Amino acid sequence: MKQDLYNSIKEYLRRIIEGTEWEGHVYTVGGCVRDEIIGDEVKDIDICVTLQNGGIRFAEWLQDSGLAVKTTTVYSEFGTAKLHLVEFPDIEMEFVQTRKEKYLDSSSRNPETAFGTMEDDCWRRDFTINALYCDITKGEIIDLTGMGLQDIRNHVIRTTNNPDAVFNEDPLRILRCIRFASRYSWEIEPVTYEGMVCNVSRLEIITKERIREELDKMLTCEFPVMAMELLRKTRAMHFVIPELEETYEMEQNEYHFGTVWEHTLMVLEKLKSNKLELRMAALLHDIGKTRVRSVLGGKTHFLKHELVGSEMVNEALRPLKYSNDFIRNVVFLVGNHMRCKKWGAECENMKDKKLRLLQFECGTEERFRNLLMLIDADNNAHADDKCMPNQVEIISQHTKAMIDEGVAMFGYRLPINGQEVMQVKGIKAGPKVRECLDYLLKIAFVDPLMEKNEMIKLLKSYRIRKA
Repeated sequence: MKQDLYNSIKEYLRRIIEGTEWEGHVYTVGGCVRDEIIGDEVKDIDICVTLQNGGIRFAEWLQDSGLAVKTTTVYSEFGTAKLHLVEFPDIEMEFVQTRKEKYLDSSSRNPETAFGTMEDDCWRRDFTINALYCDITKGEIIDLTGMGLQDIRNHVIRTTNNPDAVFNEDPLRILRCIRFASRYSWEIEPVTYEGMVCNVSRLEIITKERIREELDKMLTCEFPVMAMELLRKTRAMHFVIPELEETYEMEQNEYHFGTVWEHTLMVLEKLKSNKLELRMAALLHDIGKTRVRSVLGGKTHFLKHELVGSEMVNEALRPLKYSNDFIRNVVFLVGNHMRCKKWGAECENMKDKKLRLLQFECGTEERFRNLLMLIDADNNAHADDKCMPNQVEIISQHTKAMIDEGVAMFGYRLPINGQEVMQVKGIKAGPKVRECLDYLLKIAFVDPLMEKNEMIKLLKSYRIRKA
C-alpha cells in the first residue's frame, strides 16, 4: 500500500484509541515501520499492544465497537488476531501482544511465547531494521536496539542480538537475512555473516515449504544474483537446491566464459523479467551439464544437457513442494532453451515450419514469449564472439508477421480428428491413428491454412508404415 494510506490508518487508530485504555499502548512494528522509513510501499501492517493478551483483546474491542469487518480471526496459542477495519476493508491487519520467547526444542524453530515487555519483544526479533516501533499515540519511532535507524541509513543488515543465538534458535533467519540483503542490495554486517555461516547446518530443521517461500522472494527481488551468490558463499544452497553445487567449479567450452555457475548468474542477470518461473528456469537451465559433461578430441561437450536438465528440474523442485503446473512450466523452459541455437545468429537457418512447430508446442503466445526471453538471456551470456544478440528479436518479428497473416500456430487444431482418420483410413483406434495425425500436423506446419478437404485427400493417399 502507498505510504499515504498507511499514515491514514495510523491516524485513524490514534483517533479511536484516544481516551481509552489502549492509548499509549498501541504500536505499529517491524516491516511496516522499516518500509515507512526507507520510503517503500508498506506490505503488511502489524500492530503490537503492550498489555497482557493485548493483541486479541484490542482486536475484540474493535470488533465489539463495530469498527471491524465481520468476525475477528483469533489464534489463541500465538496470542494474535487478524481483522479488517470497516474504514479500510481491503487491508488485513494483525494484532499481537508484546511477547518474550523461549526455545526449548533444538529440532524446532517454534518457541514458547508469553507476554513480555516491549524490550523483550524487541530483542526476540531477527534484525535491527525489523525491530522498530511507531507509537500510534505520539507518532514517534522507537529504536530500542539503538542500531535500527542507523543500519537503515548505512544500508546494513545486523541481528538484534548475538548472531550465534539468533541463527541457532531460528535458522530460517539465515535465509531471511539473505533475502533482505538482496532485496535492498545492502551489506550484511560481518559478525552477523559469520553467525550465518557457523549455523548454516541448522537449516536442516526448516521445512521445505518455508525454504521455498524464501527462495521465491529471493528470485523475484531486485537483485537475485546477489541472493544466489550469498546462498553459495554461506553454503545455504546445500539446503535449498543442492544439485546446483556441482556447477560452481565446472569449466565450460569455448562458447562460454567462466564456470557453469558464473554463466548461470549472468543469464539470471540478463533476463528481462522478474517472473518466478522464468527466473527459476534461468537458475536451472544448465543444471543438466553436471551429468553430461564429456571431453572428446580435447574439446568439452554438454550433449543434450537441456533434456537431462529438464528431468533434473523435477528432482530439484519436487522436494520444495512446488505445484505441478509450476514444475511443468519450468521443465518446458529448461528443456527447450536450446531450440533455436542452430537457427543462426541472424536466423539464417530458420525455417517457417520449424518456427511454427515451436509455436505449436508452446501452445500460447505467453509461453512462447517466456521461452524467447530465456533464450535471449542465454544467448547474451555467452563468450563475446559467440553471443547472438539479434536472434530473438528476429524470431519475434517473424512471429508477429505470421500472426498478422493468420499463419502462426499458437493453439492450432487440425481440421480433422481421430475419429475421422479412422473412417477415412478404415483403421481402429491405436498407434496408426496417431501416426496419421502426426503426418497431417507436419503438413500443417508447412501450410497452416490448408482446409479439411485437402487434408483428407492427402490422408487417403498416405501409406501407413507397417507395424
